[in-house]
Amino acid sequence: MFKVLKNEIVKTLGGKKVYILTGAIIVSIILMAVMGKTNMDFKMTAHNFVIETLGGMIMKPLIPIFMVLVVSEAFTEDYANGTMKFSLMTPIKRKELVIGKFLFIAVYAAALMIISFIFSYIVGIFAFGDISEFVKTMPYNIECYTIVMLPILAFSAVLSFLSLFVNNNGAMIGAGISIYFIMVIVNQVLKNAIYFTFSGGMLAYDLVGKAGTYNIMLIPAAACLYIVLFLVLSIAAINKKDIVL
Repeated sequence: MFKVLKNEIVKTLGGKKVYILTGAIIVSIILMAVMGKTNMDFKMTAHNFVIETLGGMIMKPLIPIFMVLVVSEAFTEDYANGTMKFSLMTPIKRKELVIGKFLFIAVYAAALMIISFIFSYIVGIFAFGDISEFVKTMPYNIECYTIVMLPILAFSAVLSFLSLFVNNNGAMIGAGISIYFIMVIVNQVLKNAIYFTFSGGMLAYDLVGKAGTYNIMLIPAAACLYIVLFLVLSIAAINKKDIVL
């Protein structure tokens, strides 16, 4: 399991995608700062820059789409290229392969969110000054970033399960992005869907510190259920999948 995690991390650091995604995040944060400084309609200040960037660029839609790419590479592309079978030729069980890859996806997601948080502060302080205001809002901003982590993983768990049935990388990316935008509509149209759908919690930052219909902790609890459910389903699916030929 941890060997799979290590191999995935080494493979990722040796490629270009992680650096491209990181660069895209940094550029998007800078773009938010430029828009906030040049367009007064955004009403962006040192007080709200970090959370506005989280809601305006990071979670809508960068991180969800990036997770589609990460999951597709970890599962679909690995299978399509025939490299997944080499992992199973070693003393690694299929269950360990799924869990190891999902741990890698979790590490990847956490790394992207940490990078987003750090650079939001760096760019925000440079653009708006007032370091004391950024420090003052840090606990709230950390809470907003933290509350969306498990929902990101729940979304990724659903994609991981789906990826075991899609043998084409492009098709998986298209399906994943389509699912994301469909769920955005569902979560906006259906009242309180954000509390119960596998992707709704990715918008939970908007509920932090506010009185909602339900306790906000219902969101990470629901996310945990989705993670466990779809990991179990993924393990069951890969046990039936013809990988080693």
